[in-house]
Amino acid sequence: MLQATSREAFAGIAPHLGERQQEVLAAFYKNGPMTNSELSEFLGIRINAITPRTNELVKMGLVHEHDRRPCRVTGSKAIVWSAYKETLF
Repeated sequence: MLQATSREAFAGIAPHLGERQQEVLAAFYKNGPMTNSELSEFLGIRINAITPRTNELVKMGLVHEHDRRPCRVTGSKAIVWSAYKETLF
């Protein structure tokens, strides 16, 4: 469930992002913390298109490392990413 504060934060950020970055960030707001592989499966987008976008969003200060745990897709221990609730925009 997407909360009102998350919708507002995304609306303020979206004009500053590329289309794929918007998709990735919106998925975090909608689904919560995920690994890159989980995000790839959730969006139906190949992992090699997801990982660079996640890294870009981290550098922009919009996404952060939330945890490390076994990935639900690969079973391997992986970084779980999460969107910040508030943004710089």
